[in-house]
Amino acid sequence: MPRLSFKPDSSFFRKIAIGAVGTQAISKDLAQHGHVVHELERGSLDTKIWKEVKRKRVRIPDLVCSRCGLRIESRAKTDAKLSMSHSDEEERAWSYGMVDSDLIAFPVCQPKDETSWSTGRLQQGVSYWHERNWVRWEAKPFINYIGTGEFRVVPFRKEQPKGVTEGSEMTISWPALFATTNGVVESIQGDRIMVKPPTGSRRSLKIRDGARAVVAEGQQVQVNQLLAAAVQPSTDLKCAASISTAHLLSLLESRERTQRFTGVKLCRLNQCATVSDLIKNLEADTEEDVYIRLEAAAYLVRFANQEPERVFAPYLESADDQRRLEAVIALGEAKSAGAVSVLSRILQDASQPYFMRSAAAWCLGQAGDAESAAQLVRTFRDVDEKIRDEALEGIAMIGADATTVLMAGLGDLDSSIAAGRAEALRRRALPEGTIEEAVQLLRRPEPSPWAVWLLGNLPRHHAGPYIAQLQDQAPGLHFALTLLWSFTESWVARRWELSPGAEYPRG
Repeated sequence: MPRLSFKPDSSFFRKIAIGAVGTQAISKDLAQHGHVVHELERGSLDTKIWKEVKRKRVRIPDLVCSRCGLRIESRAKTDAKLSMSHSDEEERAWSYGMVDSDLIAFPVCQPKDETSWSTGRLQQGVSYWHERNWVRWEAKPFINYIGTGEFRVVPFRKEQPKGVTEGSEMTISWPALFATTNGVVESIQGDRIMVKPPTGSRRSLKIRDGARAVVAEGQQVQVNQLLAAAVQPSTDLKCAASISTAHLLSLLESRERTQRFTGVKLCRLNQCATVSDLIKNLEADTEEDVYIRLEAAAYLVRFANQEPERVFAPYLESADDQRRLEAVIALGEAKSAGAVSVLSRILQDASQPYFMRSAAAWCLGQAGDAESAAQLVRTFRDVDEKIRDEALEGIAMIGADATTVLMAGLGDLDSSIAAGRAEALRRRALPEGTIEEAVQLLRRPEPSPWAVWLLGNLPRHHAGPYIAQLQDQAPGLHFALTLLWSFTESWVARRWELSPGAEYPRG
């Protein structure tokens, strides 16, 4: 059984969400220093997981800057601390796949608002359990960055081992002291750092054994900023804004596989065509790491005019499910018309396993164009309900192109298609023009029932001004919309379920 499959779904997802929020915060923070940050480890900016197939991914930093090549590992925490997960197994060690120049970032992410609700019942021999958990996460403003090389020369401390549900790893840490308030470092004397906040009394903070001050007297500090530690934080985060072909070549020819992977990724991000022959050799090398070969395949499809069917066929037809899944995801990163065509065929092919079709739907959502949106809409009539759900989630990631495609068929005679379009639109932030367009569907001789449902599920203050004019022209429609708003704004809306005698719709 895969290591992560021991984790309870809710607990695991929460950790994935914290990681994604933290990684997104790092991307925004480094952008202020001139970096153009991209995902290096696939999935680090998202919460998408495939439980059906074990993903033994390359242990590699989460992010990379396409301008300077800096790699950044995110270690998001709910409290300020210098700690990491670690295992004595080489490939699960805290620093595996990293080089000394890589930065490790420690964003602090905490729930700003959290509500939970659950209900359970037993009726006529049927038990039912339903729970919901909504969390609004907040990434705190200050993020500490520390070079990997700094950690390697300072012994870590072993804390309590994690349980079976956490993958049987241990937590390791380094001594550190963090600011508990914004303010000015007033004095550093012995094992005490005095911080004067803008208002209120001074804070006297004790330096832990093994740590040393990493700030100076008179320095402005922020909440969660390192004041003392066993390692020195990186303070010069300005992007060098330069990455030479020679550097890319050195990455591609490195003996370290994560460096080769990074080199191929950077060549694709920077549209570097001069190294295509070297990348072709990497993709063709059957002894090369499969993740590097897949990254190379995506590059060849995008910039070397290689046909995706031919390049990806050996991976998509592999007997190894993990390799097939990673092939679909890599194909999505090619972001070409040919790649969208292959992904569409996988999605619409009912003979493909669920994990393949699910990944194809996710990739089409990432592609974010009108053709991808149209393919996802087609899937709303699929017999597999889970695939319909995946298509719905995928189309939620597409921008304005999807809104146009969805509105074009809101009155579709196929109720499955129309329902999917309406729900996908409901989940989006619709511009005023789109809301007005939906209102126009109500003026037809036979108004679209799903247009009524959509407008009735939008916030009243968004759609209300457009609906007011229907009070005299179509009082029945106006009443129906008012009734829907009354329901969605009521306390019973969050507890709504099918009536006890109803059958869950399968069609």
